[in-house]
Amino acid sequence: MLSVKIRILGSGREVGRGAIAVEYNGRAVLLDYGVNFDESDNPVMPLHIMPNMLEAVVLTHTHLDHIGGAPMLYTSVAPQALATKFTQEAARLLLEDFLKLSGYYLDFEISEVERLLSSVRKVKPGSAIELENFTLEFYSAGHIPGSLSVGVVLPHVRILYTSDVNTVDSKLVKGASFSGVKADVLIMESTYGDSDHPQREKVERRFVETVREVLDEGGTVLVPVFSVGRGQEILCVLIENNIYPVSVDGMVREATDIMLQNREFLRRPELLEKARKEYVFLRGWQDRRKAWRQPGVIVASAGMLKGGPSRYYLRKISGSERNALLLVSFQAPNTPGRSILETGMFNNYREPIKARVEWFDFSSHAGASGLLKIAKELSGLEKVILVHGELKAQESLARRIEETLGVEVLIPKNGEVLECC
Repeated sequence: MLSVKIRILGSGREVGRGAIAVEYNGRAVLLDYGVNFDESDNPVMPLHIMPNMLEAVVLTHTHLDHIGGAPMLYTSVAPQALATKFTQEAARLLLEDFLKLSGYYLDFEISEVERLLSSVRKVKPGSAIELENFTLEFYSAGHIPGSLSVGVVLPHVRILYTSDVNTVDSKLVKGASFSGVKADVLIMESTYGDSDHPQREKVERRFVETVREVLDEGGTVLVPVFSVGRGQEILCVLIENNIYPVSVDGMVREATDIMLQNREFLRRPELLEKARKEYVFLRGWQDRRKAWRQPGVIVASAGMLKGGPSRYYLRKISGSERNALLLVSFQAPNTPGRSILETGMFNNYREPIKARVEWFDFSSHAGASGLLKIAKELSGLEKVILVHGELKAQESLARRIEETLGVEVLIPKNGEVLECC
C-alpha cells in the first residue's frame, strides 16, 4: 500500500503562511501557498516544493497569507489551480498590490500572477473534482466570501483541511458546518485555540453604540479595515443600523465591487448592495481631504495601519478627543495598530493619540469551542494535525481535543513530514 505524506511547508507553529502538501504516488496536491512578514515587513515565503510534481494548487481564499507565494510556482510550469470565482478575481487585486508594495523582495512578477490566474479552474462549495491520483471535495469555510475547506480523498484515507474557518454566521457569510463529513485526518487551523470570541451580536451592538456616541458629539470615526472581508462586514453592520454619513476609501472600494459581482457567495448581499449605493466611495485627494473635516465615519484600508489611506486619516483625526479610532481587525505584533493599543502612540509619530481608541473582536476565525465543534462533527476521525497557530494556543486546543475525543493530536513544525498511513 502506497503511503500518504503530509508535508508542512508553512503555518507550522505560526499564524499565517498556510502551505500544506499532501503527497501520494510521487505526486502532490498543494493546499495554499501563502506568505508571512518579518519585523521589517518583508515577505517570508513558504518552504520549497517542486511545481512539476503538483497535480493541483488549491487557493482556499484570497488573503495573502494563503496565496501570496503561489505565483512563484508558475515561472516554468503551470499546474492546475483550483479556487472559487470570487477568490480568482479578488486575488488579482491583492497580488498586484503585493507586487507594488513588496516587489523588490519577490521572486515573481506580474507575468507569473497572470499565469497563475489563467490556470484557475473554478470550483464551488459542495463540488468535487477527480484528479489523476486524488479526489478533492470542497466545503464552505465560513471565513470570508468564497473561502473553502478541502477534503482530500485517497483509496485508504480521507483528509480534511479546514484552512481559515469560522463556525459563526457573520453579515457576509454563513458559518461553516461539517456535520456528517467523513475524515480520518483533520488538518485544522488553531489561531484562537486557547480562547473564544465574545458573542457576535454583542460586539456589533457595542460597536454601533460607540460610533453613535462619537457622531453625537460631532466627532469623526476612523475604522481601519482589511480590504477583503472585514471592510465589507463593517459596511454591512453600519448600513443595517442606519449609520450616516459613511465614507469608504482605499482598496476596500475595489474589493467591494468584485464582491457584489459574486453575490452568490454572500449571506446577505442586499446589505452590501445598499451600502455601495448609499455610502460615499472616495476617489482622489479632493474627496479625501473633505471626508475627515466633518462628523462621520471613515472606513479605510489597511486594517493594521501599515499602509493605505487609513494612516493619512489617523494623522488628521488623532489630535482631538472628540474623534475615535475603532480597530476591528487582529493587530499583529510590531504593527502600528498594536503599538497604538499598547502605548497610545502611533509608531511613526511620537505624539500621543488624543482620540478615543477601542478594539472590537470581529474575528472571522473560529474560537476554541468552534474548533472543537468541527472535530466533534466529523465521522471516523482518528488524527488531528494543528497548524496556523501559536504553540501556546495549539497546546491548549490539543488537550481539549484529546480529553474530549480521545484521538491523537499532532503539532508539527515547518519542514516536518507526517506519514499519514
